[in-house]
Amino acid sequence: MKYIGKLALLGAVVAASVSVASATTITYTLGSYASTATAIAADSNSALSLIGVDLTARGGALGTFSAPSTAGLSSSTYYLNPYSAWAPPVTNSTWVGVNPNAGPNGWSDPPYGYYEFQTTFTAVGGTYSGVLNLFADDTTEVLLNGTMIVPFGTLGGDGQCSDGAPGCLLSTEYTDILNNISLLSGTNTLTFIVEQVGNYSVYGNGDPSGVDFDATLNSTPEPSSLLLLGTGLVGAAGLLFRRRRQSHNL
Repeated sequence: MKYIGKLALLGAVVAASVSVASATTITYTLGSYASTATAIAADSNSALSLIGVDLTARGGALGTFSAPSTAGLSSSTYYLNPYSAWAPPVTNSTWVGVNPNAGPNGWSDPPYGYYEFQTTFTAVGGTYSGVLNLFADDTTEVLLNGTMIVPFGTLGGDGQCSDGAPGCLLSTEYTDILNNISLLSGTNTLTFIVEQVGNYSVYGNGDPSGVDFDATLNSTPEPSSLLLLGTGLVGAAGLLFRRRRQSHNL
């Protein structure tokens, strides 16, 4: 009986150790804000910068539009007021655009094309899960470290923004449940390629453009080494117990 007690105690210790290790969670909270504004949320946030523009007309997708030009381009981005035309921004974020007057009540509207915004954040490498909430006008594609995680929405009639998520209305909010995504150790990059379609190809004709997002990423480190060690110890103890019992029966 004393071996059974020791085995049970060893198993309990291992189980408790695994439980403690599993409880350690790393969390990153991200949210869009303009590079010309002050951070409004958690320290892990980074401002969106404009890194390129491709003035190609409607109908593109990742890999089919030209490499965004950076010639003479300012990386600055600006806070946009959604007024009542766009959905209110998601938690810990603001709408962001290429011009302070590019919002619903603005007068300087971006022409046809793709506007590439980017933000970076530092992380501990590993596997994460979480959620990404997203609005855009007209729509946007999202890449994490160069891999697409959100496709462009369906443009449709473009009466105000895309008919399909991600769009600019509550009915076209895009919520992406992120499961088992890999973050790099160090700098990670989120890229938003905003497709600006509208009804005109020149500035100032009533077609606003912007993007807004927030994301929460959680990691629960897998205590695989500890679990392997623990199960090995329990197995060894069990084998020892069986041998002692067999020798006693003989």
